[in-house]
Amino acid sequence: MGLDVTNRILKNDRYKIEYSYLQELEKDRIFCGHDIDHFMSVARICLILCRNAGIDADEDIIYSAALLHDIGRTYEYTRGIPHDTASASLADEILSQTGCSSEKKEQIINLILHHRKKSRTGDSLEELFYTADKKSRNCFCCPALKICNWPDEKKNLEIEV
Repeated sequence: MGLDVTNRILKNDRYKIEYSYLQELEKDRIFCGHDIDHFMSVARICLILCRNAGIDADEDIIYSAALLHDIGRTYEYTRGIPHDTASASLADEILSQTGCSSEKKEQIINLILHHRKKSRTGDSLEELFYTADKKSRNCFCCPALKICNWPDEKKNLEIEV
């Protein structure tokens, strides 16, 4: 199983434009950023969580969803559209342009739409993706830790497995 869709996303012109715009909008952001390091951390942590939970996850779906899950933040910043909704819409367009199968596209968009909401299904892929997104934050070494809006109980103040 390769990362075919993932790599086509990275080469997609629309993705590159949206990613560049997001980086421009966040260039002075002191809180957690939404860059390629965050996206890769989410994917890698999610795959570790899946392995630990005994879930056989498609790596291409996980990495693709990770690349796309916050790409709609530009619309949240400039138009007030929730970024999960905007990211899902952009993902639909970008994934269509990459030739992604409808089955994979549906799974990727589902992860994007649920990455902000804690699921009640336990060890579902959606729950693990949500958890990976939250665990990807290195609060323990963040220079903005003292002024961060996240409640202390949500902050990652220690490294965990």
